[in-house]
Amino acid sequence: MAAHPEQWYQDEDVLDTWFSASLWPLSILGWPEKTEELKRFYPNDVLVTGHDILFFWVARMLLVGEYLEGTAPFPETFLHGLIYGKSYWRERQGGGISYLAEQEREAYDLGKPIPHGVFFKWEKMSKTKGNIINPIEIIEHYGADAMRMALCSSATQAREIDLDRRRFEEFKNFANKLWNGARFTLLYLDGQGSTPLDATLFAEGIDEEQHDLEDLWLLSRLGQTVREVNMQLANYAFDQAATAAYDFFWREFCAYYLEIAKPVLTGKRGTPNKRVHKRRLLAIALCQAVRLIHPMAPFISEELFQQLKQRLCGTKREKQPVDPYTQETLEALASPACVVAPYPQLLRTSDIQPDIEKRFAQITEVIYSIRNIRGEMKLPPSEAVEVYIACSGTDPNKESLFQQLARHRYIIEALVRVQSIELCEENLLPTLGTLGNVAGLKILIPLPGHFRAQEQRRLEKEKQRLEATLLTLRERLGNEAFLAKAPAPLVEEQKQKIADTEQQWRDLHAMLDQLSKQ
Repeated sequence: MAAHPEQWYQDEDVLDTWFSASLWPLSILGWPEKTEELKRFYPNDVLVTGHDILFFWVARMLLVGEYLEGTAPFPETFLHGLIYGKSYWRERQGGGISYLAEQEREAYDLGKPIPHGVFFKWEKMSKTKGNIINPIEIIEHYGADAMRMALCSSATQAREIDLDRRRFEEFKNFANKLWNGARFTLLYLDGQGSTPLDATLFAEGIDEEQHDLEDLWLLSRLGQTVREVNMQLANYAFDQAATAAYDFFWREFCAYYLEIAKPVLTGKRGTPNKRVHKRRLLAIALCQAVRLIHPMAPFISEELFQQLKQRLCGTKREKQPVDPYTQETLEALASPACVVAPYPQLLRTSDIQPDIEKRFAQITEVIYSIRNIRGEMKLPPSEAVEVYIACSGTDPNKESLFQQLARHRYIIEALVRVQSIELCEENLLPTLGTLGNVAGLKILIPLPGHFRAQEQRRLEKEKQRLEATLLTLRERLGNEAFLAKAPAPLVEEQKQKIADTEQQWRDLHAMLDQLSKQ
């Protein structure tokens, strides 16, 4: 080259890698020809990419697009963090490290305790380090929807996304929950012992006079969730959008509304008209839920959308439904597929009712307390128990909750296995049982008769433990050497411990006396 510099020249048909990449928004649409695709799709709406190539690629595309076409190829760019995997290694004798084999790595990724001598850290994915998460493998093990939901829920604003394999397992479970919850709903839309809810019956609309507390709560939470998911998607907060949709379906629709509706759907409570009303609300909530989830989990939501469409779409209506929920559902189901159906929007701001949600939350606090008491008493799930709820004093807030529980005790009965619920004054509570407190109300579950012998043995052991503790504390305070050396606060602390333990002993002794009289 030095000898004949005139013989060397730059190839005229080669572009620098990043420079050629800057033409990508144009070249894929047929540029420099003025194609129909270029007219329709340039400029696009948004570019989604990792933050690490902002100046390598994104800036170049913007500059070249402006230069060649007079406008940027996309008005907005969403920069997300990079996915990091966990790399594991052992230190070699004599220096250096050796990375673990795939099978051993995967076991630790899924929660197996990491032994001494194995080290790990989150790093950019690398074949050498063996921390690559293969999407094809993930889809085979967990499903494409679980993988997409896990990625969406992990797309925070952080520069680094530490992607734990257990996230895929979590969203595989969610996909199962989505399928099973929808199947239960579809089962009762099909009749299950009564007239199926077809398009004609559904199109008559919901009778808002028939709304119970849980129906108003469902519509309020649905409205809140629709508004929240739309807002988070508009802000590219995909993790928050996925979490909001997840929480509504699993923690609210399935955990509460479906369980409360079951007695009505099975004919154990309510009228036939109430049953039809509940089925219409189930169809509306399910249709909105699957469309909310569709961008994150398109395959299972598309299948469920088609199943709803088969049942509720196809009959021409002589008049429009009177309520916006039925109208919106039928318009959505008229679409050929969920992917092109209108995305749920907040239909009526007035249906978001914080006071309804507060009243429902108070009842769920009582339910949570009952479940906790059952857990403390170690009662099996199949054991139906008596529940006493007592109100004392003239606090208007307590009286209001007390009245709510009296009116909506069926919600408690649907969500907790109870034999009976007694609302009474505090002085009428049974003397033997386990007590809880919610918003000033006392909740007591009496000890079932066949558990009393077991409880008596437990209390006797506890009594012996308290007596041994008292003996130790008294010996310590009776020790002259201890009193001479111990600081005064420590001595007072020991005296208080004795007083507290003596009170516990007296309470326990009283409970044993009550048990012996039963």
